[in-house]
Amino acid sequence: MKKNMKILYPLSYLLLFILTSFIYSIINQLPSDAVDVTTKIDEGIPFIKEFIIPYLLWYPFMYGLLIYYCFVDRKQYFVAISSLISGKLICFVVYVFWQTTVPRPDVVGDDIFANLVRFIYMHDQPVNCLPSIHVMTTFIMMIIVYNRKEDFKREYACVTVMGTLIILSTLFTKQHAILDALAGILVACAVYAAAQFMFNGGMSVQVNHIRTARMKNRMKNSDL
Repeated sequence: MKKNMKILYPLSYLLLFILTSFIYSIINQLPSDAVDVTTKIDEGIPFIKEFIIPYLLWYPFMYGLLIYYCFVDRKQYFVAISSLISGKLICFVVYVFWQTTVPRPDVVGDDIFANLVRFIYMHDQPVNCLPSIHVMTTFIMMIIVYNRKEDFKREYACVTVMGTLIILSTLFTKQHAILDALAGILVACAVYAAAQFMFNGGMSVQVNHIRTARMKNRMKNSDL
């Protein structure tokens, strides 16, 4: 029983990642004068309703990978969780002080793709765009898998292809603009680097400090 609890305990950190979504829901309903951040490039990107499928696949993509890494690579799991939560919190701060928006097209048709797009549009207000959380979180997982590519080439290929489709889907479904995606990638790189330092550099410094203190104590004891 204790062994099972020890294995499953790290999964509880997923709850923190899920709870941050409630913060997003609150911010998403706040009235504000949002700034349109679309550019000429965005005007040239067509609306492709079929891309709603990879957009929605973000959910199994994220949670599936996090659960997978929790069991196969515990260190990268904690790096990912730390990066994702801190990245989302940074995005929330930006949303509170500077709201952006992306104009949405009229969705025509009664097929499954059109209905799914309308469903997303109805439940997600066209604000909280820059940085894109969809892009930020996806790119963090792409960085995680990139660091494992030498030993897990198929994993790297599958996650990279799926992650790229998810990022593109934010543009083709007109949920986000180019600047949103770029900002999301920048935030992802920043929080991942910070998490890596914390779990590598920061911890190694702490370990070295402890070792140095122990050596000093031994030297003092030997002098006595």
